[in-house]
Amino acid sequence: MKIQFNWGTGIAIALIVMICGMLTLVYLATRQDYFLVEKDYYQKGINFQEQIDRINNVNSLREKPTVTVSSNELLVTLPNWFANKIIEGEIQLYSPVDEAFDKTQPLNIREQLMQRVSLTDIKPGRYTVKLDWTANQTAYYWEQQITIE
Repeated sequence: MKIQFNWGTGIAIALIVMICGMLTLVYLATRQDYFLVEKDYYQKGINFQEQIDRINNVNSLREKPTVTVSSNELLVTLPNWFANKIIEGEIQLYSPVDEAFDKTQPLNIREQLMQRVSLTDIKPGRYTVKLDWTANQTAYYWEQQITIE
């Protein structure tokens, strides 16, 4: 028995191949891991004016915070203007590659206006250092890109 190849057979084969390809793409899309930059991005989007105000507070300072990267630690230094002020906040090392690489630590700056953050458990790559702090009921936010090797 010989199968004749005609237009109907060609269209049927093309439809079967297309359906199999689409099902494969749907399967791959459902297996993809989608992680967001922020888990509560909607609420942060609503409160973004507060974020802009915190950034403007840093921009109004004469000196900006500095971040220095050495082989196994990160040194965060605030300007002298913050001496003798009550400072509370956090330091976040944000990795755009994977949320598992992120590190958050409370800001513990005292008289020297500096804090050391250990980088021994951080994977090499590009990070954003995000400083979010308050000093005497004024909120500040500052970030800087760094590369850890």
